[in-house]
Amino acid sequence: MIELIVAMLVTLTIMALASSLLASSFRMRSREDRKSDAIADVQRALNIMTREISNSGLKLPSGLPTISKNGIVAGDSDTESIRIVSNLNGMPDPANGYFEDSDVTDADEDVKFLMYVDADRGQRYIVRYEKNGTNQTTVLANRVDSLIFRYYDEKVTYDTTVTASGACDITDVKNAAGLTKDPVSPDAAKFIVIAVGVTLPAVGTPATDGYQPPTQVQLTSDVVLRNSIDY
Repeated sequence: MIELIVAMLVTLTIMALASSLLASSFRMRSREDRKSDAIADVQRALNIMTREISNSGLKLPSGLPTISKNGIVAGDSDTESIRIVSNLNGMPDPANGYFEDSDVTDADEDVKFLMYVDADRGQRYIVRYEKNGTNQTTVLANRVDSLIFRYYDEKVTYDTTVTASGACDITDVKNAAGLTKDPVSPDAAKFIVIAVGVTLPAVGTPATDGYQPPTQVQLTSDVVLRNSIDY
């Protein structure tokens, strides 16, 4: 009987330890799944923004005083948002090589990207706002903490960092010659860096088994405004 009791106690102890380890691994797996989903979400948003912003200024018709040569609406663009205009419906013309629309009022030709903060839900979203037609707003990513646009007149290299407020940004920005490079105004930009920050909340309680502190992931994308480059 004593041997049986001892064996049962040993078995229960082993099962308790195994259950604790299993629960901890499930928590870690769940956290990694959330991390992967959040990163994939932001990467998709970055891909969309990079593709559309790179088309900024495509075949712009004349007579658009509020739109810069590079297609950026400077009065409606800053470090937290960007509005770009393109003439996507220019049709090939055998006579002169290209025929341009006389307007930029078609779908996808006037678009703004920004981060929308929902204070009631404590959520931040990267949204795409279609200025033409139905003024449609599309959520591109729903698990972000910061979105920053930096404008330059040439290609740059940089390091990533986190500001005191928790926003992801870039530092030590240099040009091809290795010289420090300062941002320019949106209307003078030929190269844009987009930085997005994603914060994963802590799991568990500090100083307890299975605790995982909050972590921050930063993603960046380099955008060349190819229509503003003189070849």
